[in-house]
Amino acid sequence: MKVDHSIFEAMLNAKGINKKTFSQYAQIPYYTVAGWKKSGKVPAYAMVLLKSVPSPKTVTAKQLIDAGMPRAIFWNNNLTKTVPNDIFIISTLKRSYNDFIIHKFIEFFGEETLLVALMKYRDKLSDKLIHSVMTHIDTPLAHT
Repeated sequence: MKVDHSIFEAMLNAKGINKKTFSQYAQIPYYTVAGWKKSGKVPAYAMVLLKSVPSPKTVTAKQLIDAGMPRAIFWNNNLTKTVPNDIFIISTLKRSYNDFIIHKFIEFFGEETLLVALMKYRDKLSDKLIHSVMTHIDTPLAHT
């Protein structure tokens, strides 16, 4: 299965990296990564590798919108304001969450970052919200 190149580009931009950095991280020759643009398709394994690239410690709403998150979720946010990941995750989940948003957060931030944020601010979150997020995370903690 191949993925549309525009999705790959959006995820690169959202993660704040370029193709050269990705090629070094994934140990794929740069000319191979650059060649995906010409074909318009990216191998599925590249998206899996891209998801494993560590997220930056801070994030903006614009980065998540670029990664495919609906703009409406951030209607009252300053799109360019840099916020620590954990605060951004928790404040957004407290305002609105559903399966799609949780999936996008896992895709962008990774399960570990999401878990750390949940545990850090557990006393500020409802059990229902925590349970909803945990059902999407594939760890032993999620099954307790």
